[in-house]
Amino acid sequence: MTTARIGLVAAALVVAGVGVQSSAQAAEPTPPPGQETTAKPRASSGVAAIRDCIDVANRDVGRGDTGNYVREVQCLLNWAINPSTFALIAVDGSFGPQTEAKVKKFQTCANALGAGLSVDGRVGPRTAPHLEWWAAHSAYIC
Repeated sequence: MTTARIGLVAAALVVAGVGVQSSAQAAEPTPPPGQETTAKPRASSGVAAIRDCIDVANRDVGRGDTGNYVREVQCLLNWAINPSTFALIAVDGSFGPQTEAKVKKFQTCANALGAGLSVDGRVGPRTAPHLEWWAAHSAYIC
């Protein structure tokens, strides 16, 4: 095929919704030393499914709270912690005992890596950035 024809085929694939990937892709992030490198499920596009989590303004939440930010926290927790370590929780927008327990597990795991978080089961301005970072990366925190 000529270069022009290859370009037309690639353009047609993009218009048809078929992705064309370059052979030069960004390297996967490297987890901290001693961390498991269990790969997370990926969306078909190769982008971590964190992008499927709702994204709303952060606030301080804990047991008894409800709403979209609680849904976001629940989704992020499911991506940050290996399901073999702590079972997936419902993303229902209700911050109940399972969500609280999973937040405490996350805080404990983050502290093992030196985060210095209070293990209080709440997601506020100290816990939220750690949760978002771990949910976005390819390695589970624990």
